[in-house]
Amino acid sequence: MEWFYQIPGVDELDSAESFFEFFSVPYDPLVLRHCCLPVLREFHQRLRQNVPLRNLLEEAPRAPWLLARRLLTESYQHHLPEHTP
Repeated sequence: MEWFYQIPGVDELDSAESFFEFFSVPYDPLVLRHCCLPVLREFHQRLRQNVPLRNLLEEAPRAPWLLARRLLTESYQHHLPEHTP
């Protein structure tokens, strides 16, 4: 998960909303208020399980940011009311 903390600015995030704004993930504040802990817990688990792929020929400096954005989006969508059993 070291790769995540190397994303410039990530160490300044201090709330669930700040993560969503930093990674440009659309969210409903009312929904997030009720599920922010489960979403952030799942996001943390996904971060630990994933590592951005690096291509030595074509390094993508935004790859870690894009991966973190996708993982946050997936974590949030998993906890939306329409996805909850």
